[in-house]
Amino acid sequence: MRLSDVVGLAGNGIRERKFRFALNIVGILIGSAAIMSLVSVTQGMSQDVNRQIEQFSPTSITVMSGGGVFGFGPGGGGQAGGTRTQLTLREVDRVEKIPHVQVATPVISRTALVKIGGRTDSAQVVGIVPDEYVQIVSSINVNEGRFLVRSDVSSAVIGINIAQPSTEDEPIAGVGDRIVLEIQSGEEVKTVNLRIAGILEPLGPSLIANQDDSIYVTVRTAQQIFDTGNVFSSIAVKADSTDTVDGVVEAIRDELGEGVSVISSTFIRNTVGSIIGIISAVLGGVAAISLIVAGVGIINTMTISVFERTREIGIMKAIGAKSRDVLLMFLSESLMMGTLGGGAGVLLGAVLGQVVSSIAQFSIGVTVSSAPTIGNGVLVIAFSLITGAISGLYPAWRGAHLKPVEALRYE
Repeated sequence: MRLSDVVGLAGNGIRERKFRFALNIVGILIGSAAIMSLVSVTQGMSQDVNRQIEQFSPTSITVMSGGGVFGFGPGGGGQAGGTRTQLTLREVDRVEKIPHVQVATPVISRTALVKIGGRTDSAQVVGIVPDEYVQIVSSINVNEGRFLVRSDVSSAVIGINIAQPSTEDEPIAGVGDRIVLEIQSGEEVKTVNLRIAGILEPLGPSLIANQDDSIYVTVRTAQQIFDTGNVFSSIAVKADSTDTVDGVVEAIRDELGEGVSVISSTFIRNTVGSIIGIISAVLGGVAAISLIVAGVGIINTMTISVFERTREIGIMKAIGAKSRDVLLMFLSESLMMGTLGGGAGVLLGAVLGQVVSSIAQFSIGVTVSSAPTIGNGVLVIAFSLITGAISGLYPAWRGAHLKPVEALRYE
C-alpha cells in the first residue's frame, strides 16, 4: 500500500472514533501546555535575574557582616547565624589595601518611615560616599536635579517610586521639596528633614537593592540619622578587572575571616541560576507526568481500536496489505494525536505563561516574565510526538501481527 493510503485509513479511523480520540488529544494538550507554560516562566525568571545582575558592574563585590548568604557558607560559605564581623573604617582600609582592589567604600542601609506630600511609607535609606559609590554601581543615573556630593549634609537623592508611587497619577515630590524621615530610636521617634537634590531614572527591581524605592544620603548624614557610629552595613568593592574578581573575593575572605559574606555578580548569577534550574526541572517533571497519563490513555484507546477493527484488519491482509501497512496505519493515528495535542498545547502554554505572569504581578506584586521560544515549542511538540509514538507502538504491533484467517473469523 502507498503511504498516502495508509495515512488516509488512519484519518478515517480517527473520524469514526473522533470523540474518543479528542479526549486523548486533550490529555496531550494539557501535558504539553503545562510543560510549555512552566518552561516559559522559568526562562523568563532567568532572563529577569540576568537583567538585574547586569545592573551591577561585573567587577563589583559586596562585603556584608555575617557568615551566611542565601543559606550558603562564607561568601557563599560559612554557617548561617555564625560569627559576625563588624564592618568599620578599619575593615574598609584593610580591603582597600588588597591587591587589585580599585575602590572600597562603606555603605549604610536602614529602613525608615518617609513622609512626602501627605503620604507615609517605609523606604530604604542608603548612606554612601557619592564619588566612590558611582564608580561601583554604574546604574546610578539622575533624571532630575543632581546627584550627591560629599559635602551634602541635609540633601537626599530619591528613587522614581518615592517621587511618584505606582498608585499615584502625578509625582508627589520634586527637586527642592522637603521629605521627613521618622526613625525609631529606643522609645523615642527621631524626625529628620531632608531636601531633595535629585531624582533617579527608573531602573526596575534588583536582587540586592531596589534603587527605585531607595533614598540616598551621604554616609555622614546616615551616621547621624541612625546613630551607627563607625559601623557600616556593607562595603562596596570594585576590582580592577573581571579577571581578578575571584582572586579579590578570596583575598577578602582571607583578610576578614569567616565573620563576613563576600558576594560577587558571578556568585549571584551561579547561585540563582542553580536554584532556577532545579525549580525548572522539578516543575517540568511534574508537568511531564500529565503526558505520561495521556500516553496511557492512548494505549487504552488504540488497543480497543485494534479489537474493534479486527475484521477490517483481516480483510486488509486478505486483499494484499502487509503487516507493516497495518503497523503504519495505527502508528499514524497515534502520531496525529501527538502532533495535534502537542501543537495546540504549545499555543495554549504560551498564553498560560503570560496569564501566570500577569497574575503574579497583580496579586502578589512580583514581576515574573514569561519567555516562550520557538525552540521550546519545537521540543514540546517533539516530546508529544514521541509520547504518541511510544504509546501507540504496542497496539500497532498487536494489530500488525493478527493472522488474516483468525481476524476474519473474529466476531
